[in-house]
Amino acid sequence: MVAGNAKGQLRVFAQSPADDFERGFREIEACRMRGLPVLNPKLSVKAVRFRRFGNDWFGTVVTPWAIFAVYACGAREAWVDLPSGATRTIELPAGDFPFTAIDDEVLGRFLALSLKSPVLDVGDQETAELIANFAFENMLTAQAIPEDDEAATAWVPPTADGELRRVIPIRIAPPKDMEKTPALTPKAPEAPAEESPAEPFFKKRLSRRALFAGASASAKDDARVADAVQASQPYLEKADRADRTPTQGGAHD
Repeated sequence: MVAGNAKGQLRVFAQSPADDFERGFREIEACRMRGLPVLNPKLSVKAVRFRRFGNDWFGTVVTPWAIFAVYACGAREAWVDLPSGATRTIELPAGDFPFTAIDDEVLGRFLALSLKSPVLDVGDQETAELIANFAFENMLTAQAIPEDDEAATAWVPPTADGELRRVIPIRIAPPKDMEKTPALTPKAPEAPAEESPAEPFFKKRLSRRALFAGASASAKDDARVADAVQASQPYLEKADRADRTPTQGGAHD
């Protein structure tokens, strides 16, 4: 049932207005748009999808000159009436969208938002309907997100005037197996253990033979020190015997 259809009157739809908008836009194409260079001859009028949104109707329509989102009246007592050309912000699940009030002698009074205009670069009807369907689904995407979720993080959709309007909460969930997930930032390399300073040579206890052979204070030279001491052993013993042998022709008492 449609109440009112003349210009200046509000059309109230008790059921989907898809067929009414298809007929209306086809009449506009035939009467007002014929021959205009803005038309894409590959496209035709099609009401792609409509559904109830609150008291009213939200849908998308493809035409040869533009792709529209449409907001039509479903309950007269709840409708906000505006003069033609005025803007009304509609709060859809995906955010706030500025619709323009239309007062047309064929379509009556409704709200429209141009999603793409012109459409000369759209290759075929299937592509145009995909665009309309994509917009329809995305503009209603957030309807399943609970707005009273205290654990959600607020995301403010952008608006043309920069004002903060409706907030859509989005839950941020930690990744699964978070403890097993490697850190994105690698750990800093551990500093090498400091080696204790070598014991000074003058504090190290050396044997008499090692000192005589000129042994090094470093532990790595112990093998060489042992070899040197062993090689010098015969000469040390010979020198020792020579010291104990009396010198011939020594001094007399």
